Amino acid sequence: MAFDTSETLTRSTYSDELLPGTSLFHGQYRIVRYINSGGFGITYLAKDSLDREVVIKECFSSTFCRRTETRVRARSLSTQDHMQRIVKSFLNEARSLAGLKHPNIVGVHQVFEDNDTAYMAMDYIRGHDLLEIVDEKKAVLSPEQIVGIAGKLISAIGYIHGRGLLHCDISPDNIFVTPEGEPILIDFGAARRSAAGEAQKYSGLSVVKDGYSPHELYTAGGNSGPWSDIYSLGASLYHAITGEAPENCQTRLAATAEKRPDPCRPLAGRVAGYPAGFLESIDRAMAVVPAARFQTVVEWQRCLPQAEPKDRKVVLLRRLTPVDAVVAPQPVRSAVPQPVRPRRTFLRGNEADISGLRRVSGFVGGWLVDGATGHVLAAEQDERHRDHEAVMAAAISLGRAHLRAMEAVDDRVEDILVTLGRRVHLIRPLAQSPKAFLCVAMDAETANPGLARVQLRRIEQTIRL
Repeated sequence: MAFDTSETLTRSTYSDELLPGTSLFHGQYRIVRYINSGGFGITYLAKDSLDREVVIKECFSSTFCRRTETRVRARSLSTQDHMQRIVKSFLNEARSLAGLKHPNIVGVHQVFEDNDTAYMAMDYIRGHDLLEIVDEKKAVLSPEQIVGIAGKLISAIGYIHGRGLLHCDISPDNIFVTPEGEPILIDFGAARRSAAGEAQKYSGLSVVKDGYSPHELYTAGGNSGPWSDIYSLGASLYHAITGEAPENCQTRLAATAEKRPDPCRPLAGRVAGYPAGFLESIDRAMAVVPAARFQTVVEWQRCLPQAEPKDRKVVLLRRLTPVDAVVAPQPVRSAVPQPVRPRRTFLRGNEADISGLRRVSGFVGGWLVDGATGHVLAAEQDERHRDHEAVMAAAISLGRAHLRAMEAVDDRVEDILVTLGRRVHLIRPLAQSPKAFLCVAMDAETANPGLARVQLRRIEQTIRL
């Protein structure tokens, strides 16, 4: 995925990007057009062999590289070793990122080498980055929206840290916001590996951005850790709230050393409209001294205001065991068309694409179901699970039975969570048609219902019945 304003960008005579129509990876990808470029890469809109739009990021640093037709070469013998290190680092981190599955982190489809450099194929979603939204006033973000964006991004960096990675380049231009308002963290070009919760001295490639990078990222050997990403995210949220980038951390550090007032004014007490404790948490995340910040995302999350939506309810039903299950499987099998094909189907001329459910942790299968008849309107499944048909039948049975039971509830039911043996089923009635529902089955040991809820909400917004 990459930022895109849908404007056609022309290629200059002296630019380094690949031309439209260029084929990559034995014809699997075809460049459509240039999107943008950064310190260590160029991004393109491309199409894969199935004619789907993707973003291709090419490892290319104009400081150390040059292009001969499509091939990438070092600018000189003195930069050859540096270029090789850049490509190796790009490949290592890209492979790590390919294993990340989170609704607020860009999805990486494939990592490959071609033209003597490296590439990543990623999700492509239209929208704008947070910097453009704020500075160019593409939209006005309300305090409620910023609080929602903050919670999702904090969850995303916590997920990254839990897998031994640091982003190290969080800034408003690397926070992508979809038309639906979902924030997506992009551009992991500066990512580095670190044991969760531990400092790491780093002497390789580094990216610093004045206003957003903590002082430990400015020098080789600085002790970076989860607190470094916490500072950068806090600074990005500061920009979204005030409309201005915070003061350079080096300048703030110098003021502290000279016992002068911090040139970066705290948010708490001077900005209205935010829930109690929210602005204070950002001020703490942006502390100049690393030890004064939150050391982990979990610490930050504990300080965030917790509030349930006022207009919708989340119903958590009691844990079920196979003995508790009262719905006989036979009637359900008779109500479900067999076999369930294809994975995607058309509903009144609109495509119901539920493939995003595959990104849910512990995914076993997912279905869009007509609750009145039990018909499967769209399906996704992990073929590695041999009991898929039984899991599907149980999921549909549970969904229909609980929706009938919930008909007496006055308010809107947001979702229903049921544990049945080794599977967790999350059922979400569609707001536009409560008789229809989305259901995802997950492995109980690896399921993350919280993230699954976020993904179900995102997919519901794309379905038109």
